[in-house]
Amino acid sequence: MTISRRQAAAPLLALMLALGMGACGSDTDTGGDAPTTSEDAAPTSDAAPSTGDETEPTAAPTTEEPSVTPQPTDPADPSGGTALPTGPVSDEVIASEPVQAAISDLAERESVAADAVTVAGHQAVTWSDGSLGCPKPGMMYTQALVPGHLLVLEVDGAQFSYHSGDRGNRAGEFTYCADPHLPNNLGTGSATM
Repeated sequence: MTISRRQAAAPLLALMLALGMGACGSDTDTGGDAPTTSEDAAPTSDAAPSTGDETEPTAAPTTEEPSVTPQPTDPADPSGGTALPTGPVSDEVIASEPVQAAISDLAERESVAADAVTVAGHQAVTWSDGSLGCPKPGMMYTQALVPGHLLVLEVDGAQFSYHSGDRGNRAGEFTYCADPHLPNNLGTGSATM
């Protein structure tokens, strides 16, 4: 299952609006009206007036933001112990410049010819923050959802994870990640670039 950018950004937008509105005033403000409480608020057009006999309605379920699940790592396993998603990848994606650059990078890292590297998987993902699923200890990252891609390369049966983001000065460029932290919302299949 994949989610659109709007669906992925909606919870973040709601949080930003709530924080922004909370910063607009406080009980100690000297000017303006008194703060409105939920008891003072007028009912909305789609809600019936309260008679005092009803129970409080429960909030509608919200869509959870994609999150990262830390996985145990094994230094002998270049995929970081994480099951990387694999599947068929289109020739168009394989021929793209960012994927070819990642293939060259892995061939150099593993001291093999570029044709020994195969593309085992490629997906559009939404990273949970600016680390693009590859956080480094002691580093701080933007705390915003980042659309991007996950590329899985393979050499002699060993899988390697390459991550990219669709924004910023290095948009679309894949970076090797020795310890991948993948989003929970991974779909199936290949994405186009």
